[in-house]
Amino acid sequence: MNLLYVSLLSLPLLLTQCNSKNNQELIAHHKDYILNDQSPTLSCDNAMYHAKKLVDMGDRSSESEGFQRQLTYIEQYLKKCGWVPKTQPFEAETPIKKAHFCNLRARFGNSINWQKAPEAIVSCHMDTKKGIPGFVGANDGASGVALILELARELKKHPDLAKKIEFVFFDGEESFEPHMNEEDGLYGSKYYTNSLQNQLPQYLINLDMVGRQGMKIKVPSNTPQKMYEVYQKGIKHLGFNKSRWGVAWGPILDDHVPFQERDVEVINIIDDFSDGSWWHTKDDNFNILCGDSMKECGQMTIYMLESLLNHH
Repeated sequence: MNLLYVSLLSLPLLLTQCNSKNNQELIAHHKDYILNDQSPTLSCDNAMYHAKKLVDMGDRSSESEGFQRQLTYIEQYLKKCGWVPKTQPFEAETPIKKAHFCNLRARFGNSINWQKAPEAIVSCHMDTKKGIPGFVGANDGASGVALILELARELKKHPDLAKKIEFVFFDGEESFEPHMNEEDGLYGSKYYTNSLQNQLPQYLINLDMVGRQGMKIKVPSNTPQKMYEVYQKGIKHLGFNKSRWGVAWGPILDDHVPFQERDVEVINIIDDFSDGSWWHTKDDNFNILCGDSMKECGQMTIYMLESLLNHH
């Protein structure tokens, strides 16, 4: 993702939600996360478990072996939670070559009509950036996927809500050239919106880079008013720190944009990737992740879904 206008708020250094002592324990024992499918609420440990599994696959860029392993992992866990996955393979021209991509869609329940739009989409991108030595995309890639897998487990307890939602894991969000622009990047979300033509959802919540210690969410400045108001109510209702949940000074180029261009009510829940020097470097590894950050973003996602969809 790129800021169309480089103008994020300059904020003072904040204490991370995972304090240094707890974070040292997390790093020291990160191989010991156990998946608890019976957790009564959204689980930090479950999200971290998935993130570790994904990061250990290494490079998960489009067309890579790691991408295929990741795709299999996501499909298997979604099925375990009662969701029906459906791959969406496609080809697209890039500045480098014609590339093969594969989005993954998932819905809950039986007798699914894939041609009919869901009421809401919760999305992330699952590809990692190409061409960066040692890059594993822990925050920029794995965190969104890990959180949606934990949301899949949690939302199966609420089937009436789950049936109104589609999860979409986009491929090809990252550009093939070093820097994203409107022509290079967002391949999966562009294909998805074009494939459904006029059958688009009412709402989209896109999750990108939602797991960093010291996370600072900055939703785009051009977020539609309705979604912005629900987001602000969520911050107050959930008791979140306003210094961690704010608004960018400009639009952001990310997977929500093709939907917003089609008049879908969207919000892009995204970390301030200009905060620090981890973004698109080998430092974006498992050690920068924090389960509490993913849990907060999951709580906001559920709050927004309930606020938007449970009026029926």
